Amino acid sequence: MSHIHILSIKEKLHSLITHPYLIKHIEYPIVDDDKLLLLYSILEEIDMPQDKKEQYILSTMLVQIALDTHDMVANSKANQLEEDQVINQQLTVLAGDYYSGLYYRLLAEVNDVSMIKTLAHAIKQINEHKIAYYQKDLEGMEILMESITKIESSLIESVSCYFSNVLLKDLSANFLLLKRLILERNLFCKENSSFLFETIRRISFAKGEKQEISKDQDTYLLYMLDRYIEHISKTINALMKSLPNKNKLLETRIEELFFEVPFSSKKYVEEG
Repeated sequence: MSHIHILSIKEKLHSLITHPYLIKHIEYPIVDDDKLLLLYSILEEIDMPQDKKEQYILSTMLVQIALDTHDMVANSKANQLEEDQVINQQLTVLAGDYYSGLYYRLLAEVNDVSMIKTLAHAIKQINEHKIAYYQKDLEGMEILMESITKIESSLIESVSCYFSNVLLKDLSANFLLLKRLILERNLFCKENSSFLFETIRRISFAKGEKQEISKDQDTYLLYMLDRYIEHISKTINALMKSLPNKNKLLETRIEELFFEVPFSSKKYVEEG
């Protein structure tokens, strides 16, 4: 696996998403390096021309960027925004549509209608789970974790399934879930607020209990999340050992993520 090749694909991606008008008026899209690495890992062992592999990677990353760009649109009502904010929101929506159009174009070039359908199904899944998550329609921790997993990894999972790579499908899902949970935990510890933690609080405590937020509640929520982080970390370790081919770049990145695991969870993983 070549780090230089991944950087080359990333440069091509930046070239595709850099529109001279849009970058003057909206926030430049963030490229998720981990999802790029996972896609590269999935396609690395596939027997197909390198340029075609790149088309698949670029297409999927463009879908991710389009979804992330649409997420940047604030939920504020239009009549509560200043004129320049309204224009910014409209341009952000258009930018997301523009990136979606690029992904269709790239897959049309490789003439793969099946992949277009595969990614379209993943997009539908992501949007459905986002609606359930943000409208607080989820009941139970397992259902909540499943929704977060689908939001974070449906695109990568769909590509893994398309190319029949079940091991990397499971590894990708667990890796991206772990990354999200660590991010949410850090946010909660820093700002004492996180949408995920509020959702866990709602699920964990009865209405009468959750009206008054206590330190004991927060400690319990952190404990619960740490147990999930512990379990996911162990699962990732087991999946990495099952990979038939050594993947040094992915292994290194997973080790880096493990360094971000809270000490309490890390202690249990090491003891396990």
